[in-house]
Amino acid sequence: MQNPFQQYADAVIAPETQVRLNQPLATDSLNPEEEAFLKDLTEKLEKGGLDPMNTRTLFNRAVYDKLSESEQEATDMTAINVMGILRQIQRLWAENHHQTFQIQNLVHTVFRMKSRFEEKHGDVFII
Repeated sequence: MQNPFQQYADAVIAPETQVRLNQPLATDSLNPEEEAFLKDLTEKLEKGGLDPMNTRTLFNRAVYDKLSESEQEATDMTAINVMGILRQIQRLWAENHHQTFQIQNLVHTVFRMKSRFEEKHGDVFII
């Protein structure tokens, strides 16, 4: 079976196209709410209040324990996805302690994910 990408192996990308492709997708910065979220998140990660390898540290136990079993399962699945993004943010933040466009994109993503989930299920996360 032939590799379907083989036909592009010798393709040459025009320099102006390469410059355009290297630009960040989103050039805007974080809004004040996301700035506060990033500050709170990095503080919790640095002080150990949040362990990105343990989803249980993400839960607001007072709210989580009151959820039905199906809502707890949905929360657990969402926490796995959120923690994956938090690990990426933690790694990037540790490299240079400033907002790269990658961090901004990840913060936008996790903030929206968390906000949408909490609109439906309550304040289940500590971030």
